[in-house]
Amino acid sequence: MRHLAIVLLGLLVSMSAARADTRIEVRDAWIRQAPPGAMMLAAYAELANTGDQTVRIAQAGSAAFGVVEIHRTIEEDGISRMRPAGVLEMAPGDAIRLAPGGLHLMLMQPRSDLKAGETVVIDLLTEDGDIIPGVFKVRAPD
Repeated sequence: MRHLAIVLLGLLVSMSAARADTRIEVRDAWIRQAPPGAMMLAAYAELANTGDQTVRIAQAGSAAFGVVEIHRTIEEDGISRMRPAGVLEMAPGDAIRLAPGGLHLMLMQPRSDLKAGETVVIDLLTEDGDIIPGVFKVRAPD
């Protein structure tokens, strides 16, 4: 029995070590404060792959919102529109900027009004099942 426990522990450690090479850093993460009662907000950040494996971010979620989606702003017939962006693939060393007018996290159905200075955790979920938490600071509009 003791031998089995040692083998299982070794497997868990090796699996953890294999996944430890997947590192995504969420930098300069922020949400623009919206007027009270707003049902949609957007979140921005820089995502950096500091690991040595390609990472595919497939979804996002937060306890502070009913729905979080990865969106891209595109221009159609001279009008800016937001569309789901699909999976974000990041090779080792890559960085992706989520910024106004481009890629962003669409935050829908907020559970409360957010005030400048508050923070919100938004989790990025990879196709491998990893959860990457990001702390986003609410900023007053410019």
